[in-house]
This record gives sequence, structure tokens and C-alpha cells, in this order.
Amino acid sequence: MSNPNLPTPTIDAATYYDVASQQLHLVITYPSGVSICPNDIVVNLIAPSSTTPTKVGNGAPTFTANTKTGTIVMPLALASASQGGQLTVASLDTSWESSSPSDPWKIPAINSSPFTSVPTASFTSLGSVEVTWSWIQKMGATAQQVTLTIAGQTPVTTMVKSPDVTATFTMAQANNLFMPGKKVAIQCIPIAPGLWATPVNTTFSIPKSSAMTSISLNTPPLVSSECTLTSLSVQGTNTMQVWWGTPEGAIETAEFPHQRFHPETAQFASASTVSDTGSCLASVSVNSTNQLVWWITETGAIDGQVNSGKGWASPGTGPGEAYPFNEASTASTANGGSMTSLLLGNNGTILFWVDAKGAIGCCRWFASSGWQAVFDALPPGTASTTTQLTTLSVGSTAYLFCVSPDGAIVGGSWSDTNSGTLGLMSPIAVAPLKSAAPDGGLTSISVNAQEIAVFWTTPKNSIDIAFLFEGPYSFRNFQRPLTVAQSVLGGTGIAVYSMEANQCSVWWIGQSSDLRRTNVDFTKVSSTPTPDWPVFEEVGPDSCKQTRSLLVQKVSGTQVDVFYVNAKGAVTGLSYES
Repeated sequence: MSNPNLPTPTIDAATYYDVASQQLHLVITYPSGVSICPNDIVVNLIAPSSTTPTKVGNGAPTFTANTKTGTIVMPLALASASQGGQLTVASLDTSWESSSPSDPWKIPAINSSPFTSVPTASFTSLGSVEVTWSWIQKMGATAQQVTLTIAGQTPVTTMVKSPDVTATFTMAQANNLFMPGKKVAIQCIPIAPGLWATPVNTTFSIPKSSAMTSISLNTPPLVSSECTLTSLSVQGTNTMQVWWGTPEGAIETAEFPHQRFHPETAQFASASTVSDTGSCLASVSVNSTNQLVWWITETGAIDGQVNSGKGWASPGTGPGEAYPFNEASTASTANGGSMTSLLLGNNGTILFWVDAKGAIGCCRWFASSGWQAVFDALPPGTASTTTQLTTLSVGSTAYLFCVSPDGAIVGGSWSDTNSGTLGLMSPIAVAPLKSAAPDGGLTSISVNAQEIAVFWTTPKNSIDIAFLFEGPYSFRNFQRPLTVAQSVLGGTGIAVYSMEANQCSVWWIGQSSDLRRTNVDFTKVSSTPTPDWPVFEEVGPDSCKQTRSLLVQKVSGTQVDVFYVNAKGAVTGLSYES
């Protein structure tokens, strides 16, 4: 029965029908002059082919505090809603008398045509899952609700308004559960005026590399906080060896025969050999009878051992055998010091280091004549004392790169490392001031006979790459980002390996203390101004320690190993088979 004294509510534009739940989400408002809003309402449906209303349901709306606007959710079968028609609402008193009906609200058309393209998911360098799509303009969607669900966890929901086309779910939102291979469920609900359309459901698995095996050491001694690991692969064998410093100042080592993933460790040098906080280590395998390993002592001297085919031992004391750089204050000890080596064919090597004044010191060794005199490859003030160093050779030309005190990427080159006198390197400018984090990762790789790629960590904790092309009289280069800001854990290293022609893999430690990898196609870097490379979660969150140690080592023609320091402070690795 109708009661004209009861106030009539209006149906707000915020009202919508949810296809997935087959529910009507009704929002009503009473006129401002109404002092007391009735507790209940009744909802009626007028089908397109009828003028007679059919009751949908009744109930008590929930009113927002100090307003006359209320909401109520009630079931409405999809079969009924799909026919279209109009809804009206009326207030209802305790005697079941109702007000006059409201102006009708037209049920939006429900059809099977999609409102967006099929959503796609990807894993980003930030360790997030991104869901993207494109809008189909004629369908009139204004937003999309995207929900990510991990089994056993509370779903995470975000609303994306048109014209934006990306929903991002962070590692933190996922409670650090974006583990390698983890499957997540994604639901996208397009939203148009008055309608939450049919959901699109899909699944996505966090990418991880295939043909990958974990490496763990039996009873591994811990790694000191400022240690930089080193490794070498003995030429002519399928064996590699890794060295690291311990919190007691000892040097430990482990040998890795081909496809042996749980090797034993051994003490290489006794306690107090280096600082208990760590030392940068370097190594080189000139040939099967000439391998060398070095470390920086607490006094800044550089010491080490040699293997001439009869096992590891201290260097000799004769001419050309004794280390001319084994003197206090030779190298900086900041952050454990910085040191690297460069192989000269199969007959020699050059050892480089940063001294306390920011010069790049070096010393050359030939198998035929031994060690030569120490000299500066680049002058004082060139390098930050906390920089990492990276070297490579292309033909007979040698290159070295470092981070300057003001955050530039700089370097130098020699055109012929076999010449009698080397002198200062020709300077190279790679990236301008404030481009690099002085204590971040730095590495390089040869792309081809005329091109070099340099990788580094930026002050925004991302990874940038610069390509250097050698011209007749100078270098030219261009720079691109490889990962987004805050994708890298500050103060950690970068590892790079060329997997095949014009491509490389880059490993880094993410801010969730996880290990990530991306594949980079050198031929497409110039046309990719924003990072969009495939990213793999190799080791999950809370698995890695914040150290500079991250290295990659070729073991055989089909095996590459990557080593890092795990959350417990022990050397751990991954072995990749191709």
C-alpha cells in the first residue's frame, strides 16, 4: 500500500550492478528536508516488455554518518539484469506501507563484448608484478579493479582509472611471497557507469630460469662484511675455484669440479691475513701453470699466492718474483679496498688497485720476465676510494673503468698493453657527474671488436648501461637505464655475462634481499629508453646479504656459475647449463 506521507529517495549515480556476484549495489539519498529517514526500502524491477513492477527485494540501507545517503546490497539474478529494464526504489515503514516510487534507474546493457584487451602480467626489475591492458574505447569503461591473490593470503586489490593501463603489485604488498615460480591469480573487473562487468581471470607465475641448479658449500665459513669474492676457472679443465675473506681475517677457498654442487671448503690463508671486516680479492688464470690470487692487507699492502702447477704458495723472493706492491699504503683499504686484474693473452697480466689518494695504481707481469715496476695508470683524484674497478681488453687494447669522487663514470685505455712502456692511460669519460653510487656495483663487457658496455649502480639504486664505440680519434657513447629506481639494494655488486651474440645476462640483488636477473639484447638497447627487459626471480626475498660480492664465472662451454653471499653470510651459488 502506498503512503504519500513517506519521503521518496532518489537513486544515486554511484549505484551499479556487479555481474560477477550478481548483486545490485544500490546507493540512495533522501531529500534534504527529511528529518528522519525511514529504516527500510523496497526495490522493484520494471522489465522492458512490462509496465508492472516486480519486487526485487527490501531491506535496511546503511547510512553514512550525518548524511541522508545510504547503501544496500541485494541479489539480482544475472538472467533478470541481462534483460535490461529499470529499477525503482521506495521507502518502507513498519506497517509495510511504501512511498511513491523514485525516478527509474536504467540497468546498463550487459553483453559479452570485452571492455579491455586481455590483461597481461609481467615481473619487473623492481620485484613487482605489473598487469597491463588497453581500453576498448567504444565500450565506455572508466576504470578497472585488479585483484592479485596468492594462496593462503589476503587478496590485494587496486583500482585503475582510465586512461591509465597498469596495475602494480609490490613485493611488500605480497608479503615477500613473489618467490621463483610462485603462481598468483589475477582478476580484472572492467567498470563502466552503473556496471561492474564480467571479470577476466588469469594466472601468472613469477619467472625463474630453467636449467639452474643451486650450489651450497658443506660447512661454509662466513664471509666478512666488506669482502669482495674472486674466482677463476683453470684453463684446460672443468674446475673453478672461489676465494673469500672471513670475519677472522682468514682467506677461505672452495673448488668446484664440473657439476659438483656441494664442495668442501679449505683455509687458504690463516686468520689475520686481512682485516676482519674484509678485503677486496682478485685473481687471474694466465694459463694452466700460472694462476695468481691477491688480497689487500690491513696496512694497504697487496699480498697473495701463486700456483705454478705445483699447488698454491707464496711468491718467490727473486727478481721478477717478489710482489713490488706488497708495501704498506699501496692500496686504499676503504670498504675493503678495490682491486682487479686484466689478462694479457696467455702470457701475462696487469693488476690494478685504487690508492688512498684516488689514483689507479698498477703493475704488469709477464710469464717470461716477471713483475715490473709499480706506476699510476690514472692520476690521483681519478677514483672514489670506495669504487669498484672493472677492466677488459679488446684485441691489444686495455680498458679500465671506475667511479670518480663526484659520481662520474670515468676510465682509461692503453692501445697496446705489450709495449715496452705504458705510462698514463688515455682518459675516457663514460657518464657525467652524479651518475653513479660510489659504493655501488660496476662491471663491463665487450660487445664486439669496436664496442664496450659498462654497467653501474646509480644514486637512485638502479642499473644504467653505457655503450662506448671506438672511433678513429675518440669515443662516442650513449647511456640507457636497465632497471628502475630502487630496484637494487644499495652497496651491492653487479654481475654480467655474455650468454650469446649481442645478448647478456645481468644479475643484481634487489631491495628485498633477493637475487634477480635480466636478459639484455644489445641490438635493442638504443630503442628502449625505459627499462622493459624480461626479469627473472632467481632467489627469493630475504635470501641475500648486503655485500659487494656478486660474481659470475664460466666453468665450461655449457656451464656458468654465479656466486653471492646468502642471508646467513655464507657463499652460495647458482649453476646455469646451456
